[in-house]
Amino acid sequence: MPCSLLSLPAELHLKIIEDLLRDKDIEAHEAKQDELIDELVNIDHDLINWSCTCSYFRNLFAPKIFKTAELVNNEKSGSLLNAVAKSPHNVHVKDLHFIGSAFGPRCSEEAAFSNTEGILPRNVDALLCNLQWFPSLQRLSIKFEYNLDDWCNLDDWTARWDLDAEPETLQQVLESEASVVWRALISRTFYALTKNKPPNFKHLEIRQLHCNNVSPFSNAAFHECLNHFEQLTLSIHGDDNGIGWNSNKTDDYPVLIGKLDEYFFNHLANVTILSIKAPEEAPLGLEGMSYVPLGALKADQMPLLAILHLDYIFASPELIDFLIGHKDTLEELILCNCYASTYPYAKNGIHWSQFFTSLFSAYPTQLRRLELVGRDMCLLEKRDFTEAQYERVRAVHRQDPERIMFPYANLDIKYGYLWYDDEKSLASLSDGEDQRSWDRLMELVERNAKEATKLKKK
Repeated sequence: MPCSLLSLPAELHLKIIEDLLRDKDIEAHEAKQDELIDELVNIDHDLINWSCTCSYFRNLFAPKIFKTAELVNNEKSGSLLNAVAKSPHNVHVKDLHFIGSAFGPRCSEEAAFSNTEGILPRNVDALLCNLQWFPSLQRLSIKFEYNLDDWCNLDDWTARWDLDAEPETLQQVLESEASVVWRALISRTFYALTKNKPPNFKHLEIRQLHCNNVSPFSNAAFHECLNHFEQLTLSIHGDDNGIGWNSNKTDDYPVLIGKLDEYFFNHLANVTILSIKAPEEAPLGLEGMSYVPLGALKADQMPLLAILHLDYIFASPELIDFLIGHKDTLEELILCNCYASTYPYAKNGIHWSQFFTSLFSAYPTQLRRLELVGRDMCLLEKRDFTEAQYERVRAVHRQDPERIMFPYANLDIKYGYLWYDDEKSLASLSDGEDQRSWDRLMELVERNAKEATKLKKK
């Protein structure tokens, strides 16, 4: 007897869909690590086509189709999402990705380079101001796209590379927002966010934040908005001027980083999860030529912080102080592509052993997960070692296969780019002091994890 697809139970239909989407979920997870998730935001077209066959499948698949929505700063995108907001499907939207662009096909042609008034269309602004239209929203992701080489007027861009330039005053910031399209876009986006009183979602993600200040960052309404979030994900945009000078060599970059406390970190009273990603070309932390300290992280901020994820950050005394200040709440610490430095030009550089020992001595009783992952965490793969260096690694590995090569790196004092200190990493591997301090700390972390598991079972 033939079996109609419609005669199958809804649970089996959903199981088929889960299998259909599993591979794409894996792709999305992997792509997010490489900042390619934008291409995967759009829902699978097979699923959409299937949902178009009848009202039964349309209603059944709606939660998956509308779970993630994308909004860009053009009227067509605003109209499409506005239709969703006014439909019964608005309850299915949990993740909203806003991509602000001041060039190319994403934004309207008339706004592309010179129209600061039209760079954020009214229907897009209305959506950002009224996120309660999506009652199940959990996360808002904001990303700004930059293609500064294609812009008609590069005066504002090239001025950043005047190494003797003074940091902008607030009046200069306001004037720039009134005349420069991409500054207007960033400013208006964050002002729109402040209209949500209070925001109905708990996770704010800001991707590719430009190192220029915008006036909302000094606005009390913006700070009040931040106080409602439980999770903040922040990545900083990095670039160069086409002839090798990285953004950490400009005046704007250290000014913005130095004021992240005033702009963001001082206003995160309810944050339990914090993620910070610096540019791969110019990691944050330490002091000295080309280095930009992350002193904006302070021990008295974020009293509820439980999970900290850092990407491209140098181990530093300031970071140690921040972690020790949260030793009674911090449960997870993930260090991805993070480095130590003992380079003479890094004035307050430290060894990994100093970092681990300081954290161990503070006795963080809640810390139950600690990971150090990234380029230098493998022994033999993807290295540019000489044969003699490879042999040094093999010799250590024969004696202790579990020995870790802890990552060391420095910044070029002229251009600011990152270079890997392979010789220092090899020395760390050979002498074992970093390994011993890591092992002591991991014993504590594993003991904490076991205690936490016992408490959960009671």
